[in-house]
Parts: sequence; structure tokens; C-alpha cells
Amino acid sequence: MLRTIIIDDDDIVTFLQKKIVSKCGLDSDPLVFKDAHKALIYLEQEAREDQDYLIMLDINMPTMSGWEFLDHIKKLPSDERLHVVMATSSIDRKDKREAANDPHVVDFIEKPLSARHCEKLKGISKLAPYFQMS
Repeated sequence: MLRTIIIDDDDIVTFLQKKIVSKCGLDSDPLVFKDAHKALIYLEQEAREDQDYLIMLDINMPTMSGWEFLDHIKKLPSDERLHVVMATSSIDRKDKREAANDPHVVDFIEKPLSARHCEKLKGISKLAPYFQMS
């Protein structure tokens, strides 16, 4: 099973992403963090090492940016179980290039998240096995 974590400092965005993630079948009850640092603490202290995670990550946040968060998760013992979708309002080509070069990033989408994006995520090779019927 793939557990979804939404990290975004905007209440409206997290509310909408949580609804869409649940409705489209990615995760019935995704975890939400308004602060990337708190999400990192969760992954360090409470996340199970045998659990895979889909992380919907904003880039521009106070306290810790999405890029800083990515740097930190590389140091976690189970970092290969973390699959990140950069869900951002950034249209900076540099951000897209940097995301494409990070091994944890499976997709880069511009907000708002949509049901179409969810279906696309289910087809990404690293994520597809979690959504195939058994």
C-alpha cells in the first residue's frame, strides 16, 4: 500500500488536494503537513520502514522549502521508499529541470491537482504496481 503525504503551507490547496487524492483512489486518508520540517520529523520518527510513501510537495514554503526537504530525505535510511510529486504553482523551467534530475521525484505538476493528474500518477512506472488489481 502506498501512503500519501501532502506538504503545502496553503490551507485551501491542502483541503483540495486531500479531497482529490481521496476521491481518485490514491489514498483514502492522506496525511497533511503545512510545514515541510514537520513532515520530515514525521518521516524520521514515525514512518514505518516497510511503508512506501507518495509525497505531494510544494516548492515555495516558509521554514523549509521543497528543495531543502528533498535534500534531507536523501539521508533517511528508507529513502528509496519515498516517491515525490512536486505539486507547485512555480512555472520556472529551472525548477522543472532540477526536479527531473532528482531520483525521488516521479512527477512535476502545476497546481491545482486534478483527477487527470491522479490518473497519470497511477500510470507512472514507479507507482503503477500500487494501483494494479490483484
